[in-house]
Amino acid sequence: MGDILDKVTALVRCKECTWYKNCLTPVQVNIEDISQFRIAMQGTNLPEQAKGELDQIMENVASMSQEMILQSCPVFTQRLKEAPRLAEQIKNIMQSWGKEAAADG
Repeated sequence: MGDILDKVTALVRCKECTWYKNCLTPVQVNIEDISQFRIAMQGTNLPEQAKGELDQIMENVASMSQEMILQSCPVFTQRLKEAPRLAEQIKNIMQSWGKEAAADG
């Protein structure tokens, strides 16, 4: 009986989650975020060259983060933490992605 209640609770938590059916999304860093960083940098006493370098670093991080960093819903994150086998299964799926299609062709 406990198993059934756990499954129902997990399902309800998932459907109530604001991320429902969007468990993972790429991090979105937009122009507004970069502008806010620039405004924050104006209040510092750093030399102009350092501000320029930090600005360039911020743009590079913003670009890279959209391809490398994912945001995940709290339910999905918790499930991965509680079930290492699930994380391993996802990893295996990602590593073999497209191999079935190549083998069929």
